Amino acid sequence: MAVEDIAYISLNLSPTLGANDTAVGVRVVPAGRDGNLVYARSLNEGEPDNGERIPLEIGDKLVCPPGSIKVTLEDVDRYAEQEFDGYAPITNTVWTWLHVPPSPDEFFFNFMLTASRRLDDAHALCASALRELGHRPDEPFIKTRSRIFNAFGNAEQMCIYLSLVIELVNDARTRFSLKTDVPAEVEEIASRVRAIRNAFMHPYSHVPGGHIDKEDLGDPTEILDQEELLSHGILSFAGHSLDLRKQIIPTLIATRKFIYDVISEIGTTETYNGAIEMGPFEDG
Repeated sequence: MAVEDIAYISLNLSPTLGANDTAVGVRVVPAGRDGNLVYARSLNEGEPDNGERIPLEIGDKLVCPPGSIKVTLEDVDRYAEQEFDGYAPITNTVWTWLHVPPSPDEFFFNFMLTASRRLDDAHALCASALRELGHRPDEPFIKTRSRIFNAFGNAEQMCIYLSLVIELVNDARTRFSLKTDVPAEVEEIASRVRAIRNAFMHPYSHVPGGHIDKEDLGDPTEILDQEELLSHGILSFAGHSLDLRKQIIPTLIATRKFIYDVISEIGTTETYNGAIEMGPFEDG
């Protein structure tokens, strides 16, 4: 009678038993038995998962020989749950995958983590702005004003964060000699994002990182007139416009895929070359 029924094993950041430091869970399937030694392996590339688990009886030891456990980028990204608009956070995927040996150089790690964090933040701000928009006929006007100010502030910060992401994406393409192309969605809206971002940032141009392209400014006070944002979810300034639902969300999703593809260029599968043993298992 089985006392354990195993489908996953975890790879942790330290050897401390019971520590809350799981990096990733890896799907494992039976790979044979020799007495009380029960062998396990991860799924091979392209192998269908039939849901088979590994039953362990009292006294059994689970053994994963060197090279039998492979960690994939897909294993890591499994933990990223899609949100209502199809976007899934990418920062945890990047951090985890770049901690699976062999680790890349520190600059690449910090660069990709920064791009990922800003992208996730841009999405969170965009999603928050969209939730705050819309006509609510029974809502008191005082509450409506507060909601609209929140939406405007989140849209402003989203635009600033997205402009930084676009700069990092374009820089990464040449800095790291990548094969992955910059998404067409990014190239299509880059100039509009920069122009609207510059208008938002004009009062703060003395802030570090607040560089302003003077030719994009127009009349910076126009940035406060955002009737289209309130009615249709569209940011606009001096002839530039950004539709949060139809342009920004697809751009964020495409940029997530760009980052995913970039980190996959260093390899989508890593083999764990140490032996893993657990047990013997006891009743209860």
